Parts: sequence; structure tokens; C-alpha cells
Amino acid sequence: MTGLPQPAIFDGYDAGAYTLPDELVHARDTHRKVHAQPYPEPPERPGVVIERLMQEVVAALHDGTDLPDLKQIEAARVVEQTHQDAVDIMAGCEVLAAQRVRAQLQECGMAIITDHLKPAHEETWTGFKAAWRILQEYGKTEPRHLLAAPPKVRKASDTCDQLAERYTHITAARTALTILGLGCSDDPRGKYSAIRNYHELSPSRLAMGRPPWQGLSIRHFLGWHTENGGQLWMPTPAEQKDQVWAEAEANPIKRAAGF
Repeated sequence: MTGLPQPAIFDGYDAGAYTLPDELVHARDTHRKVHAQPYPEPPERPGVVIERLMQEVVAALHDGTDLPDLKQIEAARVVEQTHQDAVDIMAGCEVLAAQRVRAQLQECGMAIITDHLKPAHEETWTGFKAAWRILQEYGKTEPRHLLAAPPKVRKASDTCDQLAERYTHITAARTALTILGLGCSDDPRGKYSAIRNYHELSPSRLAMGRPPWQGLSIRHFLGWHTENGGQLWMPTPAEQKDQVWAEAEANPIKRAAGF
């Protein structure tokens, strides 16, 4: 069976994290329908029919009754071939349906970024920052410290959790599109794929350098950037390239040191 291409793109859609083009969703739904079609039950194999007929022939001769119809063997072969044809067709249909989904992904990949992921990202990031600042004003941001907090604060914490999950879906979809070819060759390490001002926040150019947000959960990653002026964004490959070169032109030595 052929699976759905880049399922992470559809996982976020199904979770309500963002929208997708109608034609892409329709192609995905067609793949689902094909995938859900039951495979036909395998028939009795001709070899089994032959073994059974041998038993029946011996029994008929022993009992003096009519011999069984040996045409059952040929009929079994026809049924077996028909079953195999049906299995091959089902497998081929799933391959074709998956190919159509992939073609739609490649055709509307840029529109997914600009018209669907980008608006969802902006809404998510704006909402998270507003909720996190409520927690900052309260003085505590960890859920375990908010059990006795006012309802507004606890609601803000829940909002942070929900938007962190949404952010995870959005960025997973963007990663899937990168795998499909919508990446930025000028930014091979993807430093500007999620953070517009990456090197303002993490100046180190060492290959083994660890940015201060490395290893944080998504909630804490978003919280850190809220507190430290991170410019999280959802760039197109062209926008990402422009940002790489904008910094390189501002400081060519940094470019020489490696991105």
C-alpha cells in the first residue's frame, strides 16, 4: 500500500491549525477513499481444490457414487486470477491517488506557504506573545505555579499550550514542504527558516555553537523568543534568501565565517 505523501501537512490541517487549498484537500480525500477500499477475500487456491477433488474421487469410487466435476480446477484458476487482478488494481489505484496528491502539493506548495501557513503562523505567534505577557505580568509562567492564579492567568497559560501545539503543526508542515523542494539553498542550515533575526539572538558562528533556545520545549521556545525579541516568521524561500543576504551585505566578514 502507498501511503499519503508528506502526511504532516494534512495532520495540521485535520487538527485545525491552518487551512489548505480545496483542490489539495480533495485529492487527499480521494486517496483516503481509495485506501479505505477493502481488498477482496482470497479465494480457494487451485492446489487446495485439487487436493479436495482427489479425496472426493477416491470417496466416490469407494462408495460407487458419481465422480466430482473436475472443471472446478479450471474455475478455481479463473477465480484466483480474477482475485489477483483485483488486488493489483487496488494497489495501482492507491499509487495513482498518492501521485495526484504529490502533484497537487508541488503545484500549490508556494500558495500553501503564503496563503495558508503564513497567516496561521502570524495569528499563532501574535496570540502566544499576548498570552505569555499576561504570565510575565503575573510573575510566573510555569503551569505548576499557576494553580492558584486568577482565571485570566490560567486561561493565558492554557492558550500558550494550545498555540504551542498549533505552532508545532505549522512548522511541521513547512518542514514537509522543504522536503518537497521548497527550501532555501542559500540557508543550508535553515537558520532563517523560523527566526528572522537569528544571528542577532545567537551571534556564534561556530558549527557546534548552541543557540540559547536549543533543547527547549515548543512552549518554552516561544516564551524565550517572546522575552528576548525573537522575530519568528514563516518565510518563502525567496524571503529567506533575502534575509541571508541582507545580513551578509551588512557584515561580509560574517558571511565569510559561514552560515
